Amino acid sequence: MFLLPRNEIPETPEALAQAIEEGLRTFVSRPDKMVVVRGGETSALDSIAVDLSGATIDHHHRPPPLDPSEAIPAMAVRHIYVSGEPISILGGDFSFQFEASNVELYQKVQPEGKLLLIMHRAQDGNIRFEISRAAAERMIMKGASKLAEKQGVVVDNAQLELTPRGPRALDGKLTVSAHKLIFHPVLSLAGTFAVSEDLVATVSNLKCHGEGPIAALACAAITPSFSKIERRTFPLSALPLGEMKLRDLAIDAANEQVVVRARFGSL
Repeated sequence: MFLLPRNEIPETPEALAQAIEEGLRTFVSRPDKMVVVRGGETSALDSIAVDLSGATIDHHHRPPPLDPSEAIPAMAVRHIYVSGEPISILGGDFSFQFEASNVELYQKVQPEGKLLLIMHRAQDGNIRFEISRAAAERMIMKGASKLAEKQGVVVDNAQLELTPRGPRALDGKLTVSAHKLIFHPVLSLAGTFAVSEDLVATVSNLKCHGEGPIAALACAAITPSFSKIERRTFPLSALPLGEMKLRDLAIDAANEQVVVRARFGSL
């Protein structure tokens, strides 16, 4: 999905690349140019390539929710490639690759006058999302620290354990060392990470446990925010998949990496 700060498709590949770039920069920052579009006409392009390597994503400005209803044909693209290694969000780095061939993009004007390009169909493609266990620990620790500091508790170490729960989910247990004054409580945070067929990640069954009054105080500070986290969704795909069907979707937590991979295609 590309959000263009225009109400119509630009006439040249260069202008289209600039429009896609401007749309991305509403929630992505990167010093270098990100988008290259090749082809003779925007109605039938050779390629759209987006390089997010070294970019930082502002999670407070997420792309608009997808509503493909009333979208109309926009263009055909022989190849779309979106990649980033690393991409930074919430203090952690991850890598992302998205590749699709023989793509049909549809368009839909948004209420504010911007144009949304939606992936409607592709012959074939694949997606890969990867984050290290250490980066996941840092992201979770950052969130836990922000919540615990309200009670004067400082989180200073974390260790993450991951256990497969079927092909599309992982059970996670984060053991956190903290301190408050002369006390050094140990907290155990547990939950389930799952990915749906449309590549939307969710976190559920969040729990906090700790021995002693300081640990109980820290858990009391963290637990009220669990419901907010469980209500949120985390899209892992740079482009919604439209009518395409995922296949071979799996999560792998071996070798100190968490990898989500899938293939897709209309055929």
